[in-house]
Amino acid sequence: MTSEQPQTPAMAFLESQEITTTDCRQCGTEVSGVNGRYACGVCGWVNNWTEGHNELPGGDSAT
Repeated sequence: MTSEQPQTPAMAFLESQEITTTDCRQCGTEVSGVNGRYACGVCGWVNNWTEGHNELPGGDSAT
């Protein structure tokens, strides 16, 4: 028997996230990120936060 737990705000947030993959624009290494936001662990390249696939939550949305 398993009992379902009610969904928490954190669980709802995580379910809305998507793992995405691209090539690093600086060194060509394949990098993965969340919702189109990337950081390369090889050369340190990071794409601009505005290039993501959705809006980031505001600081006041955390409860």
